[in-house]
Amino acid sequence: MSSKLGVMLSLLFFFYAFLFASDFVMIQLTYTSLDALSTTVSYKISKSGEINEDLQTFVKQEINGDIKPVGASSSYEQGSLLGYYLIKEYKPIAFESEPLRISIKRYAVINIYR
Repeated sequence: MSSKLGVMLSLLFFFYAFLFASDFVMIQLTYTSLDALSTTVSYKISKSGEINEDLQTFVKQEINGDIKPVGASSSYEQGSLLGYYLIKEYKPIAFESEPLRISIKRYAVINIYR
C-alpha cells in the first residue's frame, strides 16, 4: 500500500517539475525570438533614423510585442546610437499568476547602411 502511495506522490511531483521546466523553456524561446527580431529592427532603425509607427506595427505583427526607445527621444543624428527595448509579455503556466515582462535592450547605429 505504501508503495502505491509513493508512486502517486512521485507522479504528482514529476508533473509539477514538468510544468516548471516547460515554463523555463518557453521563456528561453521568447527571449530567443526577441533577440532574432532585434537584428531586423536594428536594420530598420538604422535606415529610417527613428522608431516610427511602421516599426511599432512591424514588431506588434511579428511577436505581438512592443518597442520603446531607451532615452526620452526616439530619433537621433546620423552616426549616433539609438537604444531601444523589445518587450513581450509571457503568461507562465506554473510558477507565477501574473504575466512576466521579458525585454531586451539593443542599440542601432543611425544611417550606417547609407
